[in-house]
Amino acid sequence: MNKTKKINIKVENSKILRGSIFYLNFVAIFSVWYFLELPINYILGIIFITLIGYIYSYKNRYNVNLLLKIFMTLFMFYLLREFFRNLLLQPYDPRIPLATFLINLNALHSFDLPTKLDLSFSFFISLILMVISGVFARESIFLVFLLFYIIGLIISLSLMNDYKPSTKYLSGAILSISLIGFLLFPFIPRSLPFTFRQDIMSQVIQRITAVRGEIKTPNIQNVNYYLYRLPEGRKINPLPYDPENYFGFAPFVDLRQRGIPSSSLVFRVLSSFPTYHRGLAFDTYNGFGWYQSFEEKVDTITTDLQPFHIVKNPLPEERLFRSTYFIEKDTGNVIFVPQGTQRLYFPAPFIYKDMENGIRSPFEMPKNLIYTSFYSDTFIRSAKLLLKAQIPDKKKFERYLQIPNISKKVERLVLEITKNYETPWEKVLAIEKYLEENYPYSLDIPPLKENVDAVEDFLFITKKGYCEQFATAFAIMLRIIGVPSRFVTGFSPGELNPWTGMYEVRVKNAHAWVEIYLEPVGWIPIDPTPSGDFMEEIRIKEEYNILGLIFDSLSRFINEIIYFLYNLSTLYLSAFIILFSSLIIYFTVRVIRRFQQSREDRIFLKVIGMLKKKNLISYGNSPYEMVKNLGDEIKEFVSIYYALKFAPLKENERREYREKLIKKGKKILKTKSFDLFPTNGQGLNKD
Repeated sequence: MNKTKKINIKVENSKILRGSIFYLNFVAIFSVWYFLELPINYILGIIFITLIGYIYSYKNRYNVNLLLKIFMTLFMFYLLREFFRNLLLQPYDPRIPLATFLINLNALHSFDLPTKLDLSFSFFISLILMVISGVFARESIFLVFLLFYIIGLIISLSLMNDYKPSTKYLSGAILSISLIGFLLFPFIPRSLPFTFRQDIMSQVIQRITAVRGEIKTPNIQNVNYYLYRLPEGRKINPLPYDPENYFGFAPFVDLRQRGIPSSSLVFRVLSSFPTYHRGLAFDTYNGFGWYQSFEEKVDTITTDLQPFHIVKNPLPEERLFRSTYFIEKDTGNVIFVPQGTQRLYFPAPFIYKDMENGIRSPFEMPKNLIYTSFYSDTFIRSAKLLLKAQIPDKKKFERYLQIPNISKKVERLVLEITKNYETPWEKVLAIEKYLEENYPYSLDIPPLKENVDAVEDFLFITKKGYCEQFATAFAIMLRIIGVPSRFVTGFSPGELNPWTGMYEVRVKNAHAWVEIYLEPVGWIPIDPTPSGDFMEEIRIKEEYNILGLIFDSLSRFINEIIYFLYNLSTLYLSAFIILFSSLIIYFTVRVIRRFQQSREDRIFLKVIGMLKKKNLISYGNSPYEMVKNLGDEIKEFVSIYYALKFAPLKENERREYREKLIKKGKKILKTKSFDLFPTNGQGLNKD
């Protein structure tokens, strides 16, 4: 290697700047490791190599390092080759290949960082890595990584622009940014129909399994669910209650199950709207449970190019809503999707669709699997259409009208409830209202007695229950009046995490509801389960919480502003694009110009601007002309600035002049009295 100390580039000697850039990379790499779940050995190795690179590049910053540059160039081509190879293996999610490529490239580049420009390259890589980890982030802990990154970001930007901020300034900036983000982010509305393309699905799993479309239940093996369908099935004890897995996602939904589900996280959903997540539907009721008459009769859906078409002639994605699912625990093979799903990106070569429009995976879904549903809005907004809807041909829907040997008391009750109504829809609403007004929601119900029908027990004995009891009674009562119905299990929308913008769906959100069929509308989902008393208590408490009212009002106000701007932008799209682009260009130019200015430029412009604001100067051909009528100290300030800009000063002289300029500039900026700017040549008054 040839060593020279007279090269035509300005070498960066600041250890603090180099340390701050390394700190940014350290935080960004660990953030990527946490959210992308990269191997810890790989990340620790990269951190160690990067640290060695920073030390080596600092000690050899004056060297030409020709052999090193040749080696780095060759290795960079290898990294590019690996990046494109991994990209071809995962075309629907390029972020992991991009993240690993940037991490490797940054480690390689760390061995040659002689100038501030080279350090800026590492700085921007860290910024891209934080963006990638932010896109992957599904937990609020990302805010911790972001806060640590912002601290380093402010310090690095200050040092890169030769500005040494005080501790007070840094603390104030960091706290202000954090506080504003903390207060405003939760109020950003999630219901605007924005389109987004990241996280379509995870890498395709070419796993060969023994699954042939049957329902696979986690942690349950060697159970013959078919026995529960038989008349003697009532004598078989129900399976032990598992609080970690909902019993409704099995071939047989045993209504004798009792227990309280856990709060374990099942999946997160990125969606513009809250929606029910449909899993399985059941057509046959046997007095103590539900099952599918044709469980193993499934259609295989294949595709050469994603997505899968769940319906014939699906609408284009631009006209559909999107929900992306992030699996957070190992689960069965039931694919949960919103009602009305038409297109599905799922990481498998094929999927199954059962007779009740449920979708199943060819394997049990592992943690970290990602898939995306594009679905249509199935909410019926036309009351006239529903009132005119009629019961379909009973022969075509015979299995959705099946009723076991049920008590005449149930039939009499249904006929009494619906006797004053004519249309099927009015009768449906009347039954739903009756259940809501007369039966409370409760998880504390006694075991189902032997030889007692679950519907009879709910309506006449226990007179309370949870979603399975409400949905079962509702479905059977509708069948009595001739309305086809089926029992559906899935998940309620879950709870919106305002920091991640995702709905968090837990085991306790497992739910059951009903779908009815009326012509010409089709299948209509209805949830007959009322809210429990404890939910009402929470709602009342929130209404009288002063702090809650303040935040709710603020949220509504911000929502209204954002919705107004969004609607305005859709009406005048071209004008909005031009205006928005102009603002971006304007602020970008302002930021670039500010970063291009040295610290002496900034303080000089501040002083000139302050003097102009006080009408003590007017803009002339040169700064000397502008301050010719002012005191000697201001003239001296201008002279020092001119010397820094144009005089051939040595490094130590330049440092002294800069410190002197900054000191005088701060003194002038702190001066508030007009009398301290004399025009008689006496200079500024002394303290």
